[in-house]
Amino acid sequence: MNNAPIFIVNEDEDDQDFFEEAWQKLEFTNSLKFFKDADEVLNYLRNEEVVPFLIICDLYLHKTNGLELKKKILEDSSINHKSIPFVFFADTATPSLVEKSFDLGSNGFFRMGKNITEIKETLADIVRYWQKSETPQQ
Repeated sequence: MNNAPIFIVNEDEDDQDFFEEAWQKLEFTNSLKFFKDADEVLNYLRNEEVVPFLIICDLYLHKTNGLELKKKILEDSSINHKSIPFVFFADTATPSLVEKSFDLGSNGFFRMGKNITEIKETLADIVRYWQKSETPQQ
């Protein structure tokens, strides 16, 4: 089982608190590492040896939105070749945004949910899926 950290890219501190609270109710051993913007996570991925188990990204980031972040990861071979699963987790989704996310190679698009219980269930589904999925070795 991959015990690497899960990166959460979300600038909203209330959302981060929801993630933390939901995560504490789950029995996974991965830690969560939060990033407030695309540049922060890109710099970390370029300069650190840690390869996250998964990146969960908000679509609506202010400086560089989630779609632009995914495009930058796709274009940067030093990051893209790490084969990190990347999913979007957003409050809303239009068919066009979902399609754009998959055009950029995202591995999923999930609605955040209205409460801690829904967030917890969706997080559990995402993590369980990636625990069972085979990915290229780094």
